[in-house]
Formats: sequence, structure tokens, C-alpha cells
Amino acid sequence: MITRRLADISGPFFDPAKPIRNWSAFPYAQIDLPHPPYIDAAQLRWGVERAKAQLHALQAQGYTGVVIDHLAHLVAFDDGGEAIYGADSPTRLRALAYRAAFGALFDLAVALGMEVFVTTDMQWSTPELRRAVGPLEATNPRLAALNRRAVAELFRTLPQVRGLVVRVGEAGGAHNQGDAYAGHMLYTTPAALRALIHTLLPVCEAEGRLLIVRTWSVGIGDVGDLICSPTRYAETFGDLTSPALLVSLKHGPADFFRLLPPNPTLGLPGPRQIVEFQNRREYELFGLVPSSIADLHGAALARAAADPQCAGIWAWNSTGGWGGGQASLGSAGWSLWTELSSALTAALAVEPSMDTEQFVRGWMRRRLGEATFADAASDLYLDSAELIERGWYLGRLPRAAGRVGGVHLAPLLWVWWMRPTAALPIWAYLAEAVGDVAAALHAGEAAATRVAAHAQRLADMPPFGDEAAFVVTSARYFADALALAQALKGLMLPLLVAARRGAAPDPRDLRAAARRADTAISAHRATWGARADFPALELDEMAQFVAALERHPRVIWLQAKAACAAVGALRHGRSLGLAGAAGATGLVLALLTHRRGRLGLAGLVAGLALVAPLRRQALHASLPWLSRHLHLLPSIFFEAGPAVTEWAG
Repeated sequence: MITRRLADISGPFFDPAKPIRNWSAFPYAQIDLPHPPYIDAAQLRWGVERAKAQLHALQAQGYTGVVIDHLAHLVAFDDGGEAIYGADSPTRLRALAYRAAFGALFDLAVALGMEVFVTTDMQWSTPELRRAVGPLEATNPRLAALNRRAVAELFRTLPQVRGLVVRVGEAGGAHNQGDAYAGHMLYTTPAALRALIHTLLPVCEAEGRLLIVRTWSVGIGDVGDLICSPTRYAETFGDLTSPALLVSLKHGPADFFRLLPPNPTLGLPGPRQIVEFQNRREYELFGLVPSSIADLHGAALARAAADPQCAGIWAWNSTGGWGGGQASLGSAGWSLWTELSSALTAALAVEPSMDTEQFVRGWMRRRLGEATFADAASDLYLDSAELIERGWYLGRLPRAAGRVGGVHLAPLLWVWWMRPTAALPIWAYLAEAVGDVAAALHAGEAAATRVAAHAQRLADMPPFGDEAAFVVTSARYFADALALAQALKGLMLPLLVAARRGAAPDPRDLRAAARRADTAISAHRATWGARADFPALELDEMAQFVAALERHPRVIWLQAKAACAAVGALRHGRSLGLAGAAGATGLVLALLTHRRGRLGLAGLVAGLALVAPLRRQALHASLPWLSRHLHLLPSIFFEAGPAVTEWAG
């Protein structure tokens, strides 16, 4: 049995009536106000009451603690030292308000026998902190001193908090709230991260609290492969022995994808480990559709339970990703499917060998009441993992490349959260990695047909309540999403296979394929485009590509050939890295289209911009435009995660 079982608790605080885009942290952006009293007190009170209800639900499921964001919003620097915030500073007043509100929630957690952990990105900042610190550098002793003060204040003012969870791998970019609360990637080497640990750990040890350091990283800096590199892991943590230090890592070697091997850093010597899982599957439609974790988490939890290095698990029920819809939140902060997966994960952590099918059917019958409908919904949930692997993913990729630089390549790639990509290097890689494209497309078609049958079966049953209606709509949405996925894969994969082989298709055939994809996109938008609960997929990038293919099939064909050449160089020659691959695509494209005026110039500029060490500002300004016109990178890259300048640096 795994005795420490943590879960996040952000979901109850999201207001579905307000815009929701970034699910990667607590929704402070919804609650903070620019004017007095600087928070939406009504939403905060509403969220706390909902969170109290979810605390009881989590405890009943078997969880022993909760994790909530984040340090920057909870620190006022009111400890008698140097004043960082003025008495009327919005940052200080927000911190006082959040501490008071969370204090009541944390009191309930303690009364229920549950631990509380608070997260932080390092390095976080506010305008006042930046002015007080001076240079935002990992070696700045003034910054280290203020970090120690902040952690000590957290523990002093919120004594219920058991420890601090630190992430250094994905600060900045879309994670910022303007400049009011910002993140900076300062700790990008093992030495810098170790120095940060040595800064914070004595405070935790003195207060009898835990410091949990996450290994999540996104390829930036020397610790960019910390999540999946045993060498980097040993260099960073190998000789650290304090019982107050834990390391938190995902159960796979990349983000929360399927069809990946276990994380090779699991069980390594050093601090004991917390293993992270995700129940609201961000890359599998945000809890809007069933996404069974029975086998995925069952295998990982069985390994964790047998590993003496495992100190616990951390399950994510509402954290991660860009997109989703109101139905992701349900009526209590999680959808029916997420709540079921959360309960199943906790049960598997207690007993990894349990009968998961029996658990799912029993849970559904208790929840939905009507046995026939509950069994049909259970059938869909239990079947959903295979449907997703074949219809949303491309199945296993027998020719997958593994890692590019410090990043373990995801097996999904063609769709990021809710946004399918038209990035030709991505499709060129997938067309090669999948091996038998025809077989993969056939499996996807079979998956789309199966989920459509599930949807029809559920729709044919008499309706009997809101949750049953959710299940029916969810199944229909699932079927439509897989049908659209099949149409897009059916366009892109054959195009890139032909480009790799150099067998130029008839432009009329390309236009016909584009029209079929355009018809599928239009139908999906017509059905779901006006809905906030089950929103349409974000199809602008793909629609722009399809339109370009209809207008200029030869140009797209040449771009596809260039992408295949660049990916071939990456896979079978020297390693260029992500930016280098895009740059090579641009260079090859320039050579192929040098007689086409602006397009040839754009291709040359793309190659030079991405290969040459241009200034960050120029790269930041030019790369999105170049990528959109040359179909180089998924457009979501320029919205989500760290700013592109972090990657360029």
C-alpha cells in the first residue's frame, strides 16, 4: 500500500462563467482584481466552500492530502524584516486575503487527518520583489535571502502546511499574470538547482516541514532532461540524504501521455520519491470524454508500491493544459469521468491488484443508479483507453525516435490539447514513426466506428438525469472528435508519406483531399462551435493549412518535401534540436522555392532565423509569423508554456 496519497484541489475554485484558458495552476487570474479589494471575495468564498466539499470527497476516495498553488500569492513579507510591499500594496493585501481564506480550508484538511502542500515556481517574482532584489540571477544572495524569508513566512502564517513543492522547469510565458506575478527560469543547471535546494532545505528542516522538488522540465538548460535522464538525476540529487527532501516525478519519461515506457529515473538512489499521475487527462480532451486510467495507472502504481524509494503519489484532477470546456468542471470542480478516474487511482494505490472492471461498474451503478445505463457507461469507460490509443493517438510508433535533445518525444504530437497542428515536420516524423500508415488509419477508423456505436447505444436509452445527459453528450462528442481526427490524419499522413518517397501526386488529388478535410472541419464546427461546455476543437491552424493546400497544392507539396528532408536529417544524420529542425526546413524550403519571390525569401529567412544566433527579440517577433506561413511548428507553442525566448536562450 502507498500510504501518502495526494491530490490537487484547484478545480472547485474555477468559475465556469469566466474565461478559462490556462489550467496549469490555481485560477488566481480569475479572482485577482486590479482595484480594491483586489480580489473577487465572492468567488473566493464560493471556491472555498466547494473545495471543502471536495476535501470530504477526496478523503472518502482514499486520499491523505492535498496540493494547492502557490507561494507568490501567499507571502506578504510581514515578518518584521525589510519591507518589500507597502501597507496598501495590492500584492500584500491579496496575500492576507488568500491566507485567511485558505486557512479555513486547511483547518478542515487537518481535522480530516490530511496533509497540505503548497507549490511554487522558481523563480517567482512581483514588481516590488524585482525592485528589492536587483539582478534576477540564481547566484544573487539577496534573492536567496528573500526566498528563505518567503518560505519561513509561509510556514509561520499557515502552520497547517506540511511542505513546499518546487518547480523550476516551466516558469514564465503563459504562466505569468502580466508582470504582477511572473516566473523566471534561473535554475537551469544541476549546480544552480542544488544551490536552490541548499537555500530552502534548512528552512524546511528547521520548521519540521518537507521540501519536494519536481523534476518536470521542458528541455531548457542543462536540467532540461532532468525528468528522464538518470545521469542528470544522479548529478542533481544522488548524494542528497536529508529526510526532509523528496523528489516528485511523473510516472512516464515525458508529460502525461500514453504508450510510453516507465520513467527511467524512478527508484534511483537519492531522496525518496513522489510519483505523479493525471486523472483529468489534459491531452485526451480534458475530462470531456472518458479516458480510462485503469491499466495505465494500475501498472505504474504496482511498480511504485513495490519500490522502497516511493514515498507517495500525487494525482492531478484539475491541473494541466490549455483549452477544455465548462463540462470539464462538472458541477463540483471535476467531471464525472475525472471523478471516477480519481477514485480508481486512489483505490489502486491502496491495492494495485484489485479488479478494476468490478470497481468501475460498482462505482457507476452507485453514481448513476439505473443499472442498464450505468453498465453501458462503464463499457464506454473501460473501452476508452484502447479507443484513445488507436483513434486519438496513432497506436504504438514502431519507428519512434525516443528523444530529441533533452525532451522525450510524445507519441501524440499531432494534436496539442484541443488544437490539431498542421506543422509539417511533426507530420513528417509521425508518417515515418508509425511505420504502416495504412494499418494505423484502419485502426483509427475502427476506433471511430466503435465509439460511435457506444454513443448510439447510450443515446437510445431513456434519459433520466443531468449526469446521464452528460454521459450521452460526452459519448457523442467523443465519437465526433475521433471522426474528425481520422479525417485529419487521413489527409496529412498520406501526404507526408508521398513526400518522403518523392512520388508527386496529382494536384487535383491534393485538392480533393483538402476538400474532404474541410468538410469534416466545417461539420465539427457546426455541431460544437457555439458550445462552451463541449467546445469545438481549435481548428484555425488546420483550416488555414487546408485552405492553402486547396489554393496552392504545389507549394504545400514542396513544403512537405522540405519537412521530410529536415526530419530525415534529424533522424538519420546529426542532431539539430527542435529549432534546428525548423531551421533546416526553412533552408530546404528556400532552395526549393527560390523562384517564387516572397515565399523563397520567407523560407531563407526562416532557416537563417532559426539556425543563426539572432537576438531574442528578433526571434520572438519573427518566429510565429514564419512558422504560420511555412507550417513549421504547432501554433500552440507560441501561446502555452515558457516564452519562446526561454527556448532560444
